[in-house]
Amino acid sequence: MPLDIAKFRSWARIPHTADDPAILIAWEAAVREMEERTGWCAEQVTRVQYVGTEPTNAKKLVLASRQPVTAATYSDDDGNTGSVSLVTINGLQYLNLDISTLVYPVTVTLTAGGAVNPLLEMALLQRVTQHAQSRGDDTVSLPSDYWDRVSVMMGKGIG
Repeated sequence: MPLDIAKFRSWARIPHTADDPAILIAWEAAVREMEERTGWCAEQVTRVQYVGTEPTNAKKLVLASRQPVTAATYSDDDGNTGSVSLVTINGLQYLNLDISTLVYPVTVTLTAGGAVNPLLEMALLQRVTQHAQSRGDDTVSLPSDYWDRVSVMMGKGIG
């Protein structure tokens, strides 16, 4: 089952669609927050990543700013374009910029999303629940510790 509002309703055991407008707002907020905090995308998106200088590591790898990447193309300062190969290390995808003709700065266009790490999926479902419960008609809100820990762990390396 894809990660969407129907899956959330099933997970939260909400048998009706009466709350869908509020859940949709909570869903969109949680998905955007997840993308901004971790770089992981629940839905298919296209984003641009700027690489100002040549990577200093031996393999010329740059961490993709959005995960998981399905396609990546580059455009360099001389107007050259092409596709970028991807390298996966410990579940994260890196852009392989070991292309001899690249002239920096380089703009990489990433197509990402569609599949989310199961741990992050569970955190997203819980975050939607937190947003939906904060409407005011429920008296108990969930603590955000779980979401914060998972976001930092799956994030871009900045705590």
